Amino acid sequence: MTASRRIYGVVILVPPHLSRLADRVRRIYDPNFPLIKPHVTVLPPRPLALTRRQVTAAVRRAADASPAFLLGLGGVRSFRPVMPVAYAGIRSGGAGLKRLHRILARPPLRGRESFPYVPHMTLGQNLEEGRLREALLLSRRVFAAPAARRPWLADSLVIVERRSDRLWVSLPPVALGDAGSSRSGGRIRRR
Repeated sequence: MTASRRIYGVVILVPPHLSRLADRVRRIYDPNFPLIKPHVTVLPPRPLALTRRQVTAAVRRAADASPAFLLGLGGVRSFRPVMPVAYAGIRSGGAGLKRLHRILARPPLRGRESFPYVPHMTLGQNLEEGRLREALLLSRRVFAAPAARRPWLADSLVIVERRSDRLWVSLPPVALGDAGSSRSGGRIRRR
């Protein structure tokens, strides 16, 4: 893809204990299950006429100005009737997510967003009414576990790049509140 057609988003990956819970639902109800790990979207995907280096620099500037914060999942909900999506809401850390979104959604990363930003972790999407009800029921059972309520330290952002319809790749994580720190990244595609 040329720089003018690259699609980027920014996410916070969830820790392994929540990833395992989310995948019990996503495996059945989320068509993106094989493409990307469970995450909380900070900046929804958008086409940008920027290089990876330019996107990374913009995300790093936002991350440098934002301290790490505790993030905790809340109740299971749906965006219906607007969208047939089942998701886990955010119980704690929503203000930090909204602040990061506001900073990131400015130029040069500004892009069209179809809906107002609502921090969440998607569990199922593109579902007809019956399957949406099933996804919500299963999600509520799975996320009733005490481990689902345990907050975690959101200390880095991950830029995801769509390379094709079937492949999203993560760039190295960008640490929050620390200009010199980043950890190695890699593909987040599942096998």
